Amino acid sequence: MSIKPFNDSSGTLTAAERARASILIIDSDSNDRNNMRIAIKSLGYGNFTDAPNHAMALEKLAERKVTHIIFEAKKTNMPANEFLSKVLQFDIKIIAIPTSFEPNIDDVFDLLVMGARGYIVKPFTSDALDSALVQASKGEPISEAVLKAKDRNEALVALTMASLDKAATVLRQASQFETAKREIPRAMAFMRRSAELAKTFCKGGEEGLMEALEKFCLERSKGPASKLGRLRQRLRTNRVKEDGTPEDEVADKASPEENL
Repeated sequence: MSIKPFNDSSGTLTAAERARASILIIDSDSNDRNNMRIAIKSLGYGNFTDAPNHAMALEKLAERKVTHIIFEAKKTNMPANEFLSKVLQFDIKIIAIPTSFEPNIDDVFDLLVMGARGYIVKPFTSDALDSALVQASKGEPISEAVLKAKDRNEALVALTMASLDKAATVLRQASQFETAKREIPRAMAFMRRSAELAKTFCKGGEEGLMEALEKFCLERSKGPASKLGRLRQRLRTNRVKEDGTPEDEVADKASPEENL
């Protein structure tokens, strides 16, 4: 049986989507596994199974189709990062969510870089579990932004500011276009998730995050404010590279409109 992807932009999971989800739970604590099963069932998710360790979970993965995997971020009989790597090699579309009592440890962040979709803090509530599943299913992965950054805090700040820009754009467009209004819940949820990730995983605590935010904003303030301005800046830079003309002379020769 083929399972449809969770690819709409509503920011929620419908009853039909929950019913066709298939969730694999990995936790070495039997009580935690049982609590997770009870919560998942109460939230309307249709199919779920569990395993006490990562190796047994891989065996189950080979036997049945799953859409989501909720797994311990710590080592059982296999390191969690090795497990996640094998899962994504098996099926890149699987939505993998690590769980941990200490979500600020480096290991959890490394799993996010590898391709994990969010995280669940233990002990969890049903609402927190549902929110994590929805955001992992409908939200955007963070690994691309993280991999391009020079350090973790820069990546987290860039992600937060990008989500803020996107939310502002959607809100502005929603005043003119009905289709944009449907994007508001997803954009706002992504912004909240980005801010939560930044606060949880930043190095140096809130002070480290604030320093990275100040640096990011200062760097952004030095560049052109619009796409047109950034394009003109790139064109001027290219002219400097091609004919060797000093950049200040290129700027002097530009039209008044081009210098805006």
